[in-house]
Amino acid sequence: MQRLFITFLGTGNLGRYADAAASLLALGAGTAILYTVGMQTLFMLAFVLSIIAVFESGKFVANGGEVATVTIDKAVGIWFAMMVALSVAATLHLPYAQPLALLLTYLSFLGFEAKKPSTIGWMDRELKGGLGIVLPDILAGIASGVLAALLLTLLARLF
Repeated sequence: MQRLFITFLGTGNLGRYADAAASLLALGAGTAILYTVGMQTLFMLAFVLSIIAVFESGKFVANGGEVATVTIDKAVGIWFAMMVALSVAATLHLPYAQPLALLLTYLSFLGFEAKKPSTIGWMDRELKGGLGIVLPDILAGIASGVLAALLLTLLARLF
């Protein structure tokens, strides 16, 4: 059960495609949660799963598990990104703002996840254990949500 949670339903076992697959699955699951039970539920789920993921991923790696297979951090990261981007998209008078917000969120999250700029990279290198696994992805999620929101706002002003 722990491995299924840590690998976010097995996406962590997909090798070099694990991050993209976990992010895409989380994007779909997050969208379903948003449109069925709302933003507050997605926030609480992301918050609670973040805390659990810190402890469980720390135990998983301490017991010999590979950090590369941990993808629950990608799920909670992209959920935070979605909440930021979709909150801004809801205020814009832009055709297809919400699907565009989801696309921009996904692409920017993968970019932040791959490049790990600034504080995200520092956290990834310096923090140990579960906190070093999960916290950089939460920060990458927030940063990618802000970037997606800025791009959406720019598009709304142009059109």
